[in-house]
Amino acid sequence: MAEGDAAQPPRDAGAGWSDSAARAVLQLMVESVAEMIGFELATLSVVLDDQLVTVAYTGPEEFREYLSASDPVSVLDPVLAQAEAWGRFRFLAAEDYDASALEGHWLVVAEERADVLDAWHPMDVLVGLLRDDDGRLIGAMSVDRPVSGRRPDPAQRRLLERYAAQAERAVVTAFEREQLVQQVAHSEAARRLIRSASSPDQGSVQAVLDQTHVPLVEGFRAAGSWIQVFDDEADGAGIGHARSREGHPVDLSDRMVDLAHELAPRLWETQQVLVIADGVEPTLTGAEAQPLLDEARRQIAGLGLASALAVPLGAGAECLGFLVLSRRGQDPPWSSVEIGSALQIGYDLGAALMTVRALERERRLVHELQQLDAYRTQLIATLSHELRTPLTVISGNLELLGDLDLDEAARPYQAAMTRGTVRMTKVVEDLLLLARVSDPQHPLVRVPVDLRTIATGVLDLVGSTAAAKTIDVRFEHADAPVVVPGDPAELDRLVGNLVSNAVKYTPAGGTVTITLERRGPAAEIRVSDDGLGISEEDQVGLFRPFFRTTNPDAMREPGTGLGLAIVATIVERHHGEVRVRSRLGAGTTFTVRLPAG
Repeated sequence: MAEGDAAQPPRDAGAGWSDSAARAVLQLMVESVAEMIGFELATLSVVLDDQLVTVAYTGPEEFREYLSASDPVSVLDPVLAQAEAWGRFRFLAAEDYDASALEGHWLVVAEERADVLDAWHPMDVLVGLLRDDDGRLIGAMSVDRPVSGRRPDPAQRRLLERYAAQAERAVVTAFEREQLVQQVAHSEAARRLIRSASSPDQGSVQAVLDQTHVPLVEGFRAAGSWIQVFDDEADGAGIGHARSREGHPVDLSDRMVDLAHELAPRLWETQQVLVIADGVEPTLTGAEAQPLLDEARRQIAGLGLASALAVPLGAGAECLGFLVLSRRGQDPPWSSVEIGSALQIGYDLGAALMTVRALERERRLVHELQQLDAYRTQLIATLSHELRTPLTVISGNLELLGDLDLDEAARPYQAAMTRGTVRMTKVVEDLLLLARVSDPQHPLVRVPVDLRTIATGVLDLVGSTAAAKTIDVRFEHADAPVVVPGDPAELDRLVGNLVSNAVKYTPAGGTVTITLERRGPAAEIRVSDDGLGISEEDQVGLFRPFFRTTNPDAMREPGTGLGLAIVATIVERHHGEVRVRSRLGAGTTFTVRLPAG
């Protein structure tokens, strides 16, 4: 006796099963079970929305149509209560239960029992339970009508268990794949939403609302969207935007708007979304919430809708508005992935609205900042195009001159020009780097970085310079890696600037010490020297671009004045901190703390 159901799963949950290779893999498994162990019929069902849906079947074609209706998972309960456990499988002998007590589409394949020892009875049930890593039931494998006519012996049971384990892993993998596909789709919808809402040309709340409708209804397959932005205390402007999927305006009653004002702050306070649909337990509870929920259901029904997903919009502690996505009766229920994605979009859209409000209140200041930023961008572009290219030409020609048979009197001039060109190239490169790491639009791509490897590479580079000045460079670190999430190139520049500065400003015969260690949740790197030191006056502006010390001894050393500004900016991008401790004439210690991985 076998249990099966081959109805098409709901669109939300099962479309991937019919469109992917998952069905083909599972079909091959049930065919292998039937052929290798010896059964005329085998089915494999998966659990979709608490329904058993058959995705693989092998056996006589005349039974396939009978297995065309899905059954609730509860049809397995009588079997689980009475059956004998055979590993993942449960065997219920015909003589141990009343067949009339079973509900669902149980199939009796044979009409009589074979006349053999330990014969298989037509009413025997043998079903394997497939579970995920958390023990939740995700599927069932049924077999019937053994070719031998006998109930499985121990060897066959072991084979069945092995096939069931493989099928279980295949079903888990298929579910994980389908979940990943949904997550990717919703993440992409969220990204489009953020891009459209926070792009530079969106200068008003209305523009944000206009641009977010299409990504919302497409990403969530919604029948419509409604965003209600609450009054801004600064200017008293509130706005609502309700549209059908096709973009037609939807008129909402004043009571709907009042409900939004009452429900959204409650949801934002508890960081929850609200699914309003028949048979769904609301996330808001309590005597005060019930009248609001009842009224919300009436309002939704009055618009001819079956369900709604309500999401609070906010930033920080402030609730800024309310997002409602709707579905009709023929649409699927809201999935857990959609609910989780909706809450994330509530954060993202709330942040976008907060940004737009700030833009509207401080437009003049923003305009001035944009002009300043445009000037900086123009300056850097000019430097890169007008200086870098000719510097490259000059450097190349100076190198060629060095290879010619110049007069001895000309060689010092050629060498001086080469040094000047190298210094100007260094200024341009540092300025470009500072601009890049200062740009908030330049993304920081974090990967695990071992600071030991970074420091070792830096020491290799400065080793010859330190040796030429007979400076003793020490590297103190633990044996374990010190890993931080960050950009390897930027962290290399950070450590390199600190160590090269220490070597530069330490007199011959001095000592530079690099100490690397893990301190609680942070990684700490200290670069200490017994060199010139820095006055308290100079320490105030030490991390500003183009800073130059007032110490005459330090001013003799060449530099761009950008090295420590680059260090400070990279540290800030990595959410760290940099400190300096120094006394004029007694050396300097720079300490950088970064969040550890």
